[in-house]
Amino acid sequence: MEGLRVGLLQLDVYHGNPVRNQRKAFERIERAARSGPRVLLLPELWNATCPLTSSKSLLDERDVFFDSLRSVAIRYGTWIITGSMAVSTSRGNRNRCNIFAPDGGKEIVYDKVHLYPGLKEPNLLEPGSSLGVFEIDGVICGVMICFDMEFPEISRALVSRGAWVFFVPGAWKGRYIRLWRTLLVARAIENQVFVVGVNRCDQGKEVSFGGQSMVVDPYGDVMLHMDQRPGYEEVLLDLGLVEKARKEHSVLSSRRPEVYRRWF
Repeated sequence: MEGLRVGLLQLDVYHGNPVRNQRKAFERIERAARSGPRVLLLPELWNATCPLTSSKSLLDERDVFFDSLRSVAIRYGTWIITGSMAVSTSRGNRNRCNIFAPDGGKEIVYDKVHLYPGLKEPNLLEPGSSLGVFEIDGVICGVMICFDMEFPEISRALVSRGAWVFFVPGAWKGRYIRLWRTLLVARAIENQVFVVGVNRCDQGKEVSFGGQSMVVDPYGDVMLHMDQRPGYEEVLLDLGLVEKARKEHSVLSSRRPEVYRRWF
């Protein structure tokens, strides 16, 4: 496979109105999927008002809304990476990314590993403990949710399992947006992968999110940089750049894990 067409759906959120969020987001998801991307990525916690202080935003994991998203993936032949939602499950409340395949195959689930105290996530949610690794058309991909990106252990573990593309749904505060931009580029350079990050862009009384969704190539060059407004953009990833970057600049092949193990 030479190219992967990826759609970035940068969303704002209606505060205190989970039902309206779901309805409006679904309309935007279907409209974006209709344009034909192979992969569609959403931001983090788009069904919830932040900080997380109330359980009313939680969506039951058995809710029919998930069936609706699965149907859109099948209808338009699009992988839908739902960013993340606040979800109640049989194993506790989670910050969960559901990934729906266009062939209707088994749903992939990733629960955020590092909950962010700054949005009071640990007050309402429980952390996950598994990597988000999956395959699209023969290309191994990984997902990290927002704060997870600050921990290089996760990105390195994804690459060790063969990932060529990282998908990063975010709810990154506007006041720290420079960190979001820098981390997306850093994770691309150090792992020689494509990094696709989609951020929320709503403005709230307590917290405002900065948008600026980005796509970075394996050399660290920014292919797409959105502004602070809700919107949709598409990018074609030339997957041949991964092997090219790794041959030209021997970072991964120069690693010495046998030495690192002495330090950890």
